[in-house]
Amino acid sequence: MVNLIKELLKTNNCVIVPGFGAFIANYTPAEVRLYEHKIYPPAKSIAFNRALQANDGLLVNAVVRHTGVTYDAAEATVAAFSKQCNDALSQHKSLILNGIGKWTLDAEGTIRFQSSLSENFLLSSFGLQPLDIQPVQRLKEAEPALQEAYQRLMHPEQLQDAVSPRRSKGKAAYWVTAFLAIAFLSSSVGWNLQKADAYRETASVLPVLHTAKAQKQIIAVAEQETTPLQTEPVAVQVVAAPAITLPVVPAVQESYIIIGAFFDESRALKLQEEAVAKGYTASVQRDTNNIFRVAVQTADSTVAATLQEVRQQLNARAWVYCSSCNF
Repeated sequence: MVNLIKELLKTNNCVIVPGFGAFIANYTPAEVRLYEHKIYPPAKSIAFNRALQANDGLLVNAVVRHTGVTYDAAEATVAAFSKQCNDALSQHKSLILNGIGKWTLDAEGTIRFQSSLSENFLLSSFGLQPLDIQPVQRLKEAEPALQEAYQRLMHPEQLQDAVSPRRSKGKAAYWVTAFLAIAFLSSSVGWNLQKADAYRETASVLPVLHTAKAQKQIIAVAEQETTPLQTEPVAVQVVAAPAITLPVVPAVQESYIIIGAFFDESRALKLQEEAVAKGYTASVQRDTNNIFRVAVQTADSTVAATLQEVRQQLNARAWVYCSSCNF
């Protein structure tokens, strides 16, 4: 009986089982199921209507043609099949017809039907099988992301240092380093000044004009000597070289707000373009670990306000890098 119903569903859109219900066939177009990586051909989806139970003669006449029995005998066979289906639902709360679907009876007495996907009742799709598909792998487009992920896995400590400032040593290490640097610079400047005073007369920075003038005066005095027995000392006037005062170059304090760090330069340039589009002066800097840092330049007086704006608009983990200020 089940095979006969399936054959009727291929040529009819409605097959009624008297006393049980009706099978309704609806056209379903081809479907792409990405989660299965398959393309399914067009088919007929089967629905079940419990309200249609009147005998329309379609199933009974099919039994007569298939078995050769009389109409009354065929009608009794269909009625016996309908009774078996109803008894299975009432006793076991479920019914399964292979290739058609599954029925379940809930606590409220409602019958729920789930059609089977193993059969295709559309004749125009006869012989068509689901087609396996595979997603296209674009290695050139995925190469920067793969390289970034690889570097993050292999060298997480470098990226961590590049994205966020080191805070393990705290401010104490910063002040100790600054004090040692100032002491070294002070001692170097003092030693250079002392050495410059000792060798001022032979220094290459003395003006050539005054030195030549002093030599001419000495030669002129020597030519004025008339007798070799002259005992009067010759007064030699030496023009001292003027002291040279070097201009004092004020220290330029540069502050940068680091908004990101990448192993891939293209991603850093993309973030730089985003920052420039929002009105910031941004640049890409490359350190010794081949990490590209994206920095936003700002003045020391407005670094606090700029940092808050950058964290809201670009990166909440942005931090300040300042070479000579006390941030």
